[in-house]
Amino acid sequence: MRRVGALVALVVLAATGCARTEPAAVPTPAVTATPTPTPTVTPTPTRTKATTPSSPLSIDLTSLVVHNKLYTAGRVPAVRCVLPRPRLTTKAGLVAYGNVFVACMNKAWDPVVAKADAVQASVELIPYSARHPKATPACTDPPGNADAFYYFSGFTGKICFDTDIYLDSKDQEFNLVNFEQLLAHEYGHHVQYSVGILTLYDELMRGKSEARQLEVMRRKELQASCLGAAFLGANKRTFGLSGVRLRYWRWVVSHVGDEYSKVRDHGSRKNHSYWTTRAFTSTTPATCNTFTAPAKRVS
Repeated sequence: MRRVGALVALVVLAATGCARTEPAAVPTPAVTATPTPTPTVTPTPTRTKATTPSSPLSIDLTSLVVHNKLYTAGRVPAVRCVLPRPRLTTKAGLVAYGNVFVACMNKAWDPVVAKADAVQASVELIPYSARHPKATPACTDPPGNADAFYYFSGFTGKICFDTDIYLDSKDQEFNLVNFEQLLAHEYGHHVQYSVGILTLYDELMRGKSEARQLEVMRRKELQASCLGAAFLGANKRTFGLSGVRLRYWRWVVSHVGDEYSKVRDHGSRKNHSYWTTRAFTSTTPATCNTFTAPAKRVS
C-alpha cells in the first residue's frame, strides 16, 4: 500500500502495496504532501495493441471477476475481538497489535468468503525495514515508496509492512488509525485472492493497451481499499473509529492517490475517498465492484 498520499499491493501474479502520511494537528489533520505510492508489484504495463478476446475461456474467466459471488455474500459482520493495548513505538508492539488485528479480520471475513463459495488461507504478518530489506528474506525488494505489500506463497497470504515509518511517528493516535487502514487494505488483497479475483488478474490484463492495463490496476487497488473499509465500518466500535480517530481515518483515505505518484495505478484521491467512504457506511462488498464502475470512478 502506498504512503498516505498513496496505496499498493503484491501477489504471486499481481503484487500490491501501500503507504502513509502524518498530519500536523490532532483534531483537524493537515496535509503534508509526502509522495505516497500505491504501486502494485504487478507487471509494468506493456505497450501492446488492444485486442478483443476471442477465446470463450477468457470471457468466462473475466466474468468470474466482474460477477464474483463476493458481491452477493452479504455484509461483513461485527466480530468480538480482544485488542491489546497498542504499543506502536516498538517493533514487537506493532507486530503484537497487527497479529490481533489480522486475526480479527480473519474472523470477520471467513464467513463472507465462505458464502462466496471460497475458502481463505491463513495470513502471515511480516515486519521489515525499508532501510535494511535484505534482513527479512520474505520481504526482500519491497516496492518503492510503499509502506506494505501483499503476496501469496506456500499456501499462505503474506502481508509485509515497513516498521520504520510507524516507529518514527510522533502522533500515536494517528499512527494507530493509519496502521489499521494499511493492514485492512492489504487484507483486502487477500480477500481478492481467496475469491479468485486476484488470481485471474493476468487474464484481465491480457491484450490491453498500456492505458487500459493501468485502469485494471486502479480497479484492483481501489477495490482492496473498499473491502478494507467495509471491515472497518462493520467493526468501528471495536476499533474506536469515532471522534478524532474517525476524523483521522477520513483524512487518511482522502489523501491516498496517484497525485503522489508518477504512475496512475491506484486511483485519484477523490476516487479513493469515494470507494472507502461508501464501503465504511455500507459494510458490504456489494459496494466494492470497481470492475463494473464507469471509468471516471476509477480514474
